[in-house]
Formats: sequence, structure tokens, C-alpha cells
Amino acid sequence: MTGRHSSVIDTGKTSPSDRSERVAVAEDLLATRLAQSVLLGQVPGVTHGITGRVAGLGEADGNVGFSAPRDAADAWAMRRLWCQAAGLDADALATVGQVHGAEVVRADSSDAGRGARPGSGRVGIGDALITDQPGILLMTLHADCLPVLLVDPDRPAVAAVHAGWRGTVGGVVGATVRAMGSAFGSQPERILAFLGPGVGPCCYEVGPEVVDAWTGRGVIAGTDPRRAIASTGTGSTFDLTAANGLLLREAGLAEEHIDVHPDCTRCRGDRWFSHRGQGTGTGRFGAMIAITASGRLGGTP
Repeated sequence: MTGRHSSVIDTGKTSPSDRSERVAVAEDLLATRLAQSVLLGQVPGVTHGITGRVAGLGEADGNVGFSAPRDAADAWAMRRLWCQAAGLDADALATVGQVHGAEVVRADSSDAGRGARPGSGRVGIGDALITDQPGILLMTLHADCLPVLLVDPDRPAVAAVHAGWRGTVGGVVGATVRAMGSAFGSQPERILAFLGPGVGPCCYEVGPEVVDAWTGRGVIAGTDPRRAIASTGTGSTFDLTAANGLLLREAGLAEEHIDVHPDCTRCRGDRWFSHRGQGTGTGRFGAMIAITASGRLGGTP
């Protein structure tokens, strides 16, 4: 399997038919490795998926990030391959310069491709992208920070969010829900959310500055914020999934409209890139969502 994956990138040493066959095999495999939400998959005309880490895939296990010391050509090849597996167009990808904040960037179809290929720029600086237009594929990049995908099934409108501890404490998911309301008239109680794989409380010990910043928000959705904090012998852990779930409920989402992926990225480093588990040179997986004609995806997390 490893040898087959490593041959996905076209070296020019095989025949066109061999290369096509190997790419097709890889696409079939990756289609089963995309993390998907049953909840979001029920919305017609919306396609989503979260890429992952696959040993031997390309030069860096399927890494879709361009950050140094990354081989940008291989990263672009991986973006194309993951998108093909999802039935999406990699040239329509749009990304932002992520800064661990709460800024929300609105994108439209004219932004398709901004952040797709190496050197193609970005839509803007922020940690969330929203759109109500087809023809553009939103993507945020992750390696422990929580990916959150949102769908307003009525308009439709979609969002991709990057939520680390700073973005979480800053309320990036709530800001995104409000931005969808302002821009598209989205009603929070109708929005659906998928909280993807992120570092779990089992592996996310934080300092008192994080605990103080989070608990300083006060009661959230009628709940003590310490629900997302646990004490250890040496400090405290922070539950990004629980925290963002509370913030989404505070923003007006119904609890039954929030779907959660079970994986901790550090514990499951075989399937996900993890900054804490693999170090600063690790790769990135991508959380993708788009408004499409067919809404092809719809599997299980």
C-alpha cells in the first residue's frame, strides 16, 4: 500500500494508463478517508470533507499545506487528489491567512482559486470563510486546531472555521454565525455544524492564561465554562470541542444541529497531522466545504 501511494505523483516514469490507474486507486481510498458528517451530508447541494494523513501518500503523507519546508508541488498534487476523491475542483479552492483570531472573511465566486495553487495568494487574513455562492471551495488548514464547518440549509450558505484556543476564546464560531446572519440572513437555529477532529482534552494541557481567558467569558449558553476545563496534576486541560459546542449554542444553534467527530488528532496521529504529537514540522489537513449542484458527499464521520 505504501508503495502504491508514493507513486501517486506523476514522475513521468510510468505509462499514462499506469498513472491513471494508480490515481484512480488512490482516489477510491481517499474517498473512504475523508471525514464527513451525516448531518451535513443530508443537505442537498452542499459538499464537504476533511482530508487527513495517509502514510506513504505523496511525499508527506497527504499533507495539503504549503508551509516551509514543504514541497509546494507535492502539496498541490495532494490538494488535487483529495479534491478529486471528494468530487470537487481544486482550482476552486479559496483560503485565508490564518492568524488564530476571530476575523471572518466573506468570499464569492470571483475569489475561487485564491489560495489554491502555490503563490496564488489568499482571499484575506482571518480564521473563517463564509459564502453563499457556488463555484468556490472554502478550505481551512489544521494540525490540532479544531475545524468547524457550518451550513445554512435554507439559502444555502456555508462556512469553514479554524478554531485554536485563541480563536475559541475570541469567539470565532459565534462571530461566524453572526456574519452569516448579517450577510445572508441565516437563522442560527437553522444552521448545522460539524466539529471535526482536533486535539482532545486528553492531550491538550494549557497554562493559566488560557484557563483565565476562557473562564473570564462567564456563563456560556447557561453553562459554567469550566465544563471545558479539567485539572491535572501539573495544570489544566482545555476541551476545544466542548468549548466550541457551547459557543455555537450561545450563538443560537440547537444542540441536535451540532455533529462532532470523535478523534483526537494527537492520539490518532496515524490519521491526522498533529503539531503537539509530531512537532512543528508536521503537515496540515484541510477542512473543505462548497455549494455544489449535486452535494455528492454524505458519508459517516
